[in-house]
Amino acid sequence: MAPVRLRAFATVVMTLSLAACAVVGTSVWELAAFPVTTMPRPAIGTATSPAGWMPVAFGDAQISVPAGFNVFYLDSQCFSSILQPGTVLVGDGSVPNCLPPSVTQPKGTLVHFSPLTRNPGWWRNEKPMRLNGLSVYLGPGMDPYLAGYGLEYEANDYIVPSLGIEVAGVGPLAKQVLNTLSRSPRAVVLASGPAPTVPSSWQSVAFAGLQFSVPATWPISRTSGAAFGLGNPCETPGVAFFAAAGTLSSDTHLLPPNACAAGAYSNAPQLPMDGVQVDSGSHLQFHVTLSFQKPCPHLHGLTACPATSPAYSILVLRVNVPGRDKPVFVSIGLAGNGMIARTILYSLRPA
Repeated sequence: MAPVRLRAFATVVMTLSLAACAVVGTSVWELAAFPVTTMPRPAIGTATSPAGWMPVAFGDAQISVPAGFNVFYLDSQCFSSILQPGTVLVGDGSVPNCLPPSVTQPKGTLVHFSPLTRNPGWWRNEKPMRLNGLSVYLGPGMDPYLAGYGLEYEANDYIVPSLGIEVAGVGPLAKQVLNTLSRSPRAVVLASGPAPTVPSSWQSVAFAGLQFSVPATWPISRTSGAAFGLGNPCETPGVAFFAAAGTLSSDTHLLPPNACAAGAYSNAPQLPMDGVQVDSGSHLQFHVTLSFQKPCPHLHGLTACPATSPAYSILVLRVNVPGRDKPVFVSIGLAGNGMIARTILYSLRPA
């Protein structure tokens, strides 16, 4: 049976379950108030990722997988009824009208990367191991997405309460994938710590009552057309931009329907990209339902609320600008060690 997929041009309701934070502790983005302190920033551990592997981010955490893997975001798309060898399932949601997955046992590696919802009693008396700067507990391996394949008791299962995530996997590469687990660029961008200094070579951009800085090499484009979506319009929303660039949209008129060719989509891992997109008009079309942190942090005279979902490799901020009736939305790509995105964030201020 052919895979059924929902994509960025169709309205999708993202319902990532963040209630787990109440059970396992508060995640980084809920603590973020953009404070300037002397606390050190967290680091991203990438030393254990083999060359050619691709990062897959979820919330404050990320893993790396071979470039030939398939990645399915469970809160925004259906996945194949028969999983292919080498598949990562991200999140815990379900999309209406998706066919249930087959119970055929895959012969390759299967990984589930999800919010942590287990009761702390599972690991209360366990001594954690250290992995890429994280305290990691061994979970019971009873993962609901692996259970249908008769593999739930064979799973490698890592629990990270400090990041509010769990990742379980089976197959020949499962342990190697799990051992790449580290903080994501999002955790670096929203962490407390010293505000970065904007390099003197960067360019200053003013738009919609905002002023911010980006690398001088980035092209800046202006448009009046409402955005197709959050990131690449032909792929899963919120995962990646097209390229490192700045897009400033007044969103005053609707763009034509998405022209992505049928069958042109790929479930290969999308490489996270640095970039920034600012949307200010009434016809904004993110094609996802965004959930925002409450209360909203303050930054240089602005009220800037980070989105808590989608929580992949693009950070969306709802920014209330003095003198404007409606908020401005700033989307920042989360790539590399997160420092370009963090510098852009801390450069935001009223124009």
